[in-house]
Amino acid sequence: MTRSKISFVVVIMLTMFLSMSVCAKASNTEKPKELTKVVFAEAVRGEGWLPIYLAQELGYFKDEGIDPKFVTFRDGPVALMSLLNGDAQFCIIGFEPVLMAFDKGEESKVILTTLDSQPYTFVSRSGLKDIKDFKGKVVFGGMAGSAPYYFVKTALRNAGIDPDKEVTFANLNYGAELVAMSKGDLDGGYVRATRFVQVDEIGGNVLVDATDPAQHKKIYGSELFQATVVQVSDEYIKEHPEVVQGFTNAVYKAIKWQNAHSDAEVAKVVSPFFPGRNIDAPLIKVLRRCLSEDGQFSEEGYRAVVDFCIANGVIKKDIPMSASVDQTFIKKAKEHIK
Repeated sequence: MTRSKISFVVVIMLTMFLSMSVCAKASNTEKPKELTKVVFAEAVRGEGWLPIYLAQELGYFKDEGIDPKFVTFRDGPVALMSLLNGDAQFCIIGFEPVLMAFDKGEESKVILTTLDSQPYTFVSRSGLKDIKDFKGKVVFGGMAGSAPYYFVKTALRNAGIDPDKEVTFANLNYGAELVAMSKGDLDGGYVRATRFVQVDEIGGNVLVDATDPAQHKKIYGSELFQATVVQVSDEYIKEHPEVVQGFTNAVYKAIKWQNAHSDAEVAKVVSPFFPGRNIDAPLIKVLRRCLSEDGQFSEEGYRAVVDFCIANGVIKKDIPMSASVDQTFIKKAKEHIK
């Protein structure tokens, strides 16, 4: 190769090197994409909304450009007000308070469900072995108007007890009910089905177990009851559909992940969301009896919720599924995320 050709090649190589250096420098100075900050108002911190917590721990919200702040309230009606007042963009809640507000003209949309049925139990303290013996007793059902509250009232009513006249409802925080039972301060009531071990430890008795399909149907009229949901205001859906889709994509990815991984793996990932609680494989195994496998509502699962609410006086009239549920986001996520 002649000296002139060698010089030409050297010049070309130097030019390429400098160009690559400039591009690399420009790339290194690019600012990371700014995440959209949103507030998730939780009715309670409960494992029934498992895929939402998995989505956070697995980084799926960040992948979708969302930076969530979880704000935990005492119960559904309070969390609901946070959403309706515009203080939160997403509400992690039971369906009953949503329908109650809808019935009063405060409309919003539910975009997905995390459970297909309710993981609820009615538990009694040691010494009480029949729900028919609860006349004059003290029971726990969460806040008035909540999903556990109506579960307890229905269980009592099915046993021939008037829940409005023949029992006293205790004012306790979720998680305190078993301690109160062990001390004799509480006779029984709602306990999450995932706390079977703790129920045994205090010598309690499970009188109604909604994770059993037959008992679930006796309470709710169906083996399906899709009432553990995520709610978004109509205004936010209209103004920020891309954020709502990103949220839904993240949760759907988490649902697919939970379906594909073992109970122990799921428990390990989600445990940081429940400090002080033992989230283990047996707990996840119980929860799987109720988990939704795709986040979608069925007509039967929705109808069971509405009929239950009408029967309990939560709402006065029927609310069509098309009015309170928007499945376009979960269907789009299911279509595009394989």
